[in-house]
Amino acid sequence: MYRVGLLAVENCMYSSVTGLFDLFSVASFEAERQSRANEPLFQPVIVGPANREMRSFNHMPVRVDRYFAPDESFDIVVAPVVFGDPAVLLDDRETIDWLQRQRQAGACLCSVCAGAFLLAATGLLNGKKATTHWNLADTFARWFPDVVLRREKMLIDEGDCITAGGVSAYLDLGLYLISRFGSFELASTLTKILLIDPGRRLQTPYQTNSLNKSHGNPEIRAVQDWLEENIDQPISIADMAGQAGMGERTFMRRFKKLIGDTPIGYLQQLRIETARRLLETTTATVEEITFMAGYQDVSSFRKLFKKQTGLSPSAYRKRFSCLIESF
Repeated sequence: MYRVGLLAVENCMYSSVTGLFDLFSVASFEAERQSRANEPLFQPVIVGPANREMRSFNHMPVRVDRYFAPDESFDIVVAPVVFGDPAVLLDDRETIDWLQRQRQAGACLCSVCAGAFLLAATGLLNGKKATTHWNLADTFARWFPDVVLRREKMLIDEGDCITAGGVSAYLDLGLYLISRFGSFELASTLTKILLIDPGRRLQTPYQTNSLNKSHGNPEIRAVQDWLEENIDQPISIADMAGQAGMGERTFMRRFKKLIGDTPIGYLQQLRIETARRLLETTTATVEEITFMAGYQDVSSFRKLFKKQTGLSPSAYRKRFSCLIESF
């Protein structure tokens, strides 16, 4: 039997704790049914510090089964999804110290989304590969430069530490742990019983680019608005500089300083975002979308789109289309 400590953290996402509790419980039920074992395969326990009332980000109280104790250890420990400022996690020395002790006792430490900040704060990820939610990746990279961040990955197993990416990746993590500590057949059975898609490997299809418009410069903002209105047209640096009323060198320097990207890099981001939106919300063909997003060569667009998102345009539409098919 594997004891699983599901960590309760202030502002956690409730389902990332209780959802894993349910997943491990169903896994044990199914394993017992298949093998007629005398004890459950997994024993999930919600664990947290004493004398602290834990509430999820939506103010739901999180019931703690066990308080941190020096003489209690787990085989698997999972830090959950956490909302809000991740800096707050780094101030929780009690939880960080407990995680270090659990690792020393032999536990496999795991995290989902911002939970990776707690694992990284222990120092146990230094020199190892890890992932976190794509929207937190830049902050994580700045704060933990000794961790080899693979922001595009949905899940990374480094043996004694396993990190999972976005919010719903707790399901990916749970299935992976059931496969690793149970069996592939058991995990496969659960995907069918619970209707969980087991095929997610990358976060890049879900990632959106943040197009900075809050810099306060009216000339650069005017160029950004003009780009959106003329995205389907051929656009050069000279065109953009002319819209800003600046020389090309001055424009490029100021744009990079305010936006954090070159004008051409920004234009490419904008075009890919335009294509994504059109694939999600229209029935236009890939060829039509190629030209609507400002690209002239369909083959080149397909290659660039897949490089940026990890999916072909057709596969992206199949996964993310907002249009509901009639039955």
